[in-house]
Amino acid sequence: MANRLDHVRWGLIGAGDVAEHKGGPALYGVPHSSLTAVMSRRRERAEDFARRHGARRVYTSLEDLLADEEIDAIYIATPPSTHTELTVRTAEAGKHVLCEKPMAMSAAECVRMVEACRTNGVQLMIAYYRRFWPVVAKMKELVEAGAIGRVLRGRTAVADLYRPREDGERAWLTRADTAGGGFLTDVATHRLDLLCYFLGWPVEVSALVDTQHFEFDVDDASSLLIRFEDEVHASGSFNWNVGAPADEFELWGTEGRLVSRNLGRGDLELYRGTRHQSFHLPAPPVTHLGLVAHYVDCLRSGVPNELPGEVGMLATCITDAAYRSAREGAPVRITSPSLV
Repeated sequence: MANRLDHVRWGLIGAGDVAEHKGGPALYGVPHSSLTAVMSRRRERAEDFARRHGARRVYTSLEDLLADEEIDAIYIATPPSTHTELTVRTAEAGKHVLCEKPMAMSAAECVRMVEACRTNGVQLMIAYYRRFWPVVAKMKELVEAGAIGRVLRGRTAVADLYRPREDGERAWLTRADTAGGGFLTDVATHRLDLLCYFLGWPVEVSALVDTQHFEFDVDDASSLLIRFEDEVHASGSFNWNVGAPADEFELWGTEGRLVSRNLGRGDLELYRGTRHQSFHLPAPPVTHLGLVAHYVDCLRSGVPNELPGEVGMLATCITDAAYRSAREGAPVRITSPSLV
């Protein structure tokens, strides 16, 4: 693994919405971390982002960005179709990687990313930031304390209505060759990652995946049944075509239930028999703050991070299996990817 860092100096690839509102401000919003440079193919966009976010340099060339010796780590905030190549090249340049979700277009691409970072002795972390939200941390604390006994089932339901932006920003979300899929890969993967966080390794998926409402070449509706190790069950419903939003996440156990009726708002309820307890633990103002703070601490201490590629790829393993299950009309087994 690369040497420990006293202070993490970041380079950013991509200056779109995610970098603007989520990941970008977190890079300079946590201790011992700063934004050194931003890269975009459009110089004027990079310069505008750098001016507003305090980056010292701008680049339009990946080669020039990776050659910058004052950059320790790269945050990849670009569409999924670019993640593998950018991660491999960043690792070969000897820089650590924070990559946006979904990790890649397929589990096979995820394996390439993991192997490249291992070979070059750098850390790779995947930006499933909800793991670091206070409400999820509380759920983990309660589960590990035995508050709901042995966890036997998870359930998640997420819905929204797709509304294209007038400026065309993020239109790539509806293109399979760039996004890899629709609502299942873009938004559902956050909740699939949380199911893996609480339930472990997924072993089988049965799925219905369709485009019910929009004229996309990607899905706007999916329903998943997932079997995890130790015969733990989970279900998920994910819709991009519903006119009222939903963001629900539940864990059921032998002694009780944990229910978040609005995960983004930080609502949480614990039920044990007839007893009931409520918590309100809002997300940070910048969604990636907890995730970046954790990664910076790991890069400074040399300790492996909690969301390396081997973990971040599990959500992609599930979506790969879900799309295959929907095509074949049968459950699909998930086997452990071959990682050198």
